[in-house]
Amino acid sequence: MKNQYLASTTGDNSNETLTTSESPFIETNGLLLYKEKCKTPEILNSSSSIKLFGESVIVDHFVLLFPETETLTKYADALVKYGAQITEGPGLWPDDFCDNLDGLPEDISMYFLAVLMPSSVILVLVAPHAPNDKLDILLNKRGVNAVHHVALCVDDIRIAATSWQKKGFIPLSMTPQDDGCLCQWFLGNSAEQIIELICRRCGGRETFSCQNVAGLRLSEGELTKRKHLSLK
Repeated sequence: MKNQYLASTTGDNSNETLTTSESPFIETNGLLLYKEKCKTPEILNSSSSIKLFGESVIVDHFVLLFPETETLTKYADALVKYGAQITEGPGLWPDDFCDNLDGLPEDISMYFLAVLMPSSVILVLVAPHAPNDKLDILLNKRGVNAVHHVALCVDDIRIAATSWQKKGFIPLSMTPQDDGCLCQWFLGNSAEQIIELICRRCGGRETFSCQNVAGLRLSEGELTKRKHLSLK
């Protein structure tokens, strides 16, 4: 898997370039994958304005998967040399970022680092923390070109959620979470593709807040409980 990743990111891309508004993703039956040989810093620095699932969107951030921390770190170094700035991490998420987050499943932990590209798009770099955790399973199932999720800038998160529900994306929690500066809501479709809707009120480049993470987990638990009750 490591060799496949390195080939796709360090090979000759001279014959495969994107226009400034072209998406780095390919869509197949509701699933997003990165296009082959489209992970160079130059391409990932393209415009945040793209088409996604037939809609014009502004990308806030998206996630790149790595098989292990060594490959991730080398890739981050290449991005920094290109002009990117590290905005979050590196570290083990959520342990190194949030205190007193009890009750989170161990299999969602990940090695985490976020960088701000010169174009203002944020790239989140993640790698599995342990064998058979959620990221490791995703990598084994779909490979390094899998898209974990894409976060979209929106002005009204509920109106945007209504629009995406018409595309088959269902909220993964009862309500969006709002810490006053950052409002976030995750939606998923039948292909297990996740879209995050994000509204920023205070500027900043954080891709999450600990308050929102805690609230989302509680809301997800309530959603699961209601689903179980509806089946009885």
